[in-house]
Amino acid sequence: MALELEIKWPFWLAYVANLQILRWSPFRLAASAAFPLAGLCLSSLWFAQGHALSFADVLLLIGCFFFTPLILMLTLFLGRRRNPLSTGPFKYAFDAEGIHTSGPAFKQSIMWSGVQRVRESGSFLFFFVTASAALGFPSAQLKDAGVLNGVRELARERVRDFRGLGDQQTVAAKRRENAPPTERKRSREF
Repeated sequence: MALELEIKWPFWLAYVANLQILRWSPFRLAASAAFPLAGLCLSSLWFAQGHALSFADVLLLIGCFFFTPLILMLTLFLGRRRNPLSTGPFKYAFDAEGIHTSGPAFKQSIMWSGVQRVRESGSFLFFFVTASAALGFPSAQLKDAGVLNGVRELARERVRDFRGLGDQQTVAAKRRENAPPTERKRSREF
C-alpha cells in the first residue's frame, strides 16, 4: 500500500527547508560559518585600529554576516524561475520499494537502499541521499494528508539511520531512567 500526497512548495517553505538541511551537513555548516567569522575578524580589526567605517565597509560586513542566507535565496529564486523541473505541485508516493516523486516535467524513484539517513526537525522530515543532499517533506503537509505516521514507520523499517523527534525524546528519557539515583534527584530539581 502506497502512502501518497501532493505538496506545493512555496518559495519561503523551500527556503526554510534548505536552511534547515545545513545543520545536518558538517561541511556546509562549516563553510557557512566561514563568512560570519570573516566579518567578525574584519570588524574586530577595524575596531582595534579605530578605523572609521565607510558605506562600502558596512556593505562588506552585511555581506559577510548574511552571505549564506542571501546566496541560498538568490540560487533558489533563479533556479525556480528558469528550471521546468522545479515547478510544482509535486506528487509523492512512499511504498515498500522507496520514494516516488513526479512533477509536470519528470518522474523519479529513489529506492530505500539509496536513502542513507532520515532526520526529523520540528517542521520537516529529511531523507538524505548523500551527506548533504536530501529530500525534504513539510511535516504539516504530511500530517494534513494523514500520512506522517505511516511515512515515519516506513522509514524506520527501511532506513537504518533514522532519527525522529520522538526518538530523541525517548533516548533522553532512557538516559534519565538509567542515571544513578543522585543524578535523577538533581535532574528533578532543575
